[in-house]
Amino acid sequence: MKQKIILVVIAFVGLFFLFYWMEDHPENISETNFWKEDWKSIRYIPPKEDWCGVLVPKFADEEMVFRKINRGWNLTPIYTVSFTKDGKDFSYEANYNVKNSFSELSVLKTKLIEKSTPEIQKSYCLGMSSPSLALSEENGAEIEFSKEKQLFFGKKIGSDEGRVSVLVNEEVIAPYNYLIEKFRTPYTNFREKMYITFNEGYLKEISFSGQVVNVKAENRAKKNQYNVYVNDWSRITDERIVLPPDVGNQWESVVKGLKVEYYIDETGAPEFPILSSKQTPEAILDVTQSEGIKFRLSFYPLWESNSGKWRPVRRELLPYFSESITWMREESFQNLVNAVMKVKSASRYERPNQKIQ
Repeated sequence: MKQKIILVVIAFVGLFFLFYWMEDHPENISETNFWKEDWKSIRYIPPKEDWCGVLVPKFADEEMVFRKINRGWNLTPIYTVSFTKDGKDFSYEANYNVKNSFSELSVLKTKLIEKSTPEIQKSYCLGMSSPSLALSEENGAEIEFSKEKQLFFGKKIGSDEGRVSVLVNEEVIAPYNYLIEKFRTPYTNFREKMYITFNEGYLKEISFSGQVVNVKAENRAKKNQYNVYVNDWSRITDERIVLPPDVGNQWESVVKGLKVEYYIDETGAPEFPILSSKQTPEAILDVTQSEGIKFRLSFYPLWESNSGKWRPVRRELLPYFSESITWMREESFQNLVNAVMKVKSASRYERPNQKIQ
């Protein structure tokens, strides 16, 4: 008799777990696309001090607006990051963190969709104090962000370490945690440090004017048997000549290596003067990619401080976007000038077994 009772209890327990796992639990539904949208702008808003979620590591403490500027069909967009500090507006080219955010938010994947309630919001720390991302299909000077397209982030969902609770338009969803985790870094980590960037193709043309020098070169690069572009640089100022590979490639290498040393608002940056927008640059570097993006770096007069010698630089992505001033080491600028002078003084290169006409 005792054996029968034990068997009945086991059967009931088994049926309980069977029905439990067959039930449609929100956390166990298969992944689905919450939306597919082509967002043009994202605004990041940091959490307020009274947010009950996890504040360590610390979130970026400045509001930022990211913009995606389309250049045409099948062409790589340009991404920018803008913010206001001490009443002044700043804008810079954005880096991979911003590009990835647009990709991740355009197709928003989730494993949970349920109606929000006050109890759920309290449980997951979801509300107006949460860190949030607001989205818009506009990217002009003035952007209207709809409250219906604002994601408020809370605690992680259940035992799934890769998912985070999000309140959006009175619904709670569970997208991937990295959507918000990348914002646990300083806001300067969303800016592009390299002055000249590209994803595909090659540098098609470089020109430098200033320092009593005017030099221009073009690249007729072609793919080899390994589908890799091989440079073929020619100087096209004064007498047109084919450049020795080491001379042309060195100029290209120096240009690709130019990077921002400091932003004006960056922690640890030396005290720099404010440049007038009407001030004339001392030199200009124009770089054109094979994809058609044209970079212009305007170099302003040398500035010396206790921490060293610095060159103010303004980067433009013509005709789409102009950055706020950044700072380059004078040593980097002089390396650029030296590479330019080698191109200017180079003799005609003759390929082995072939005379250049």
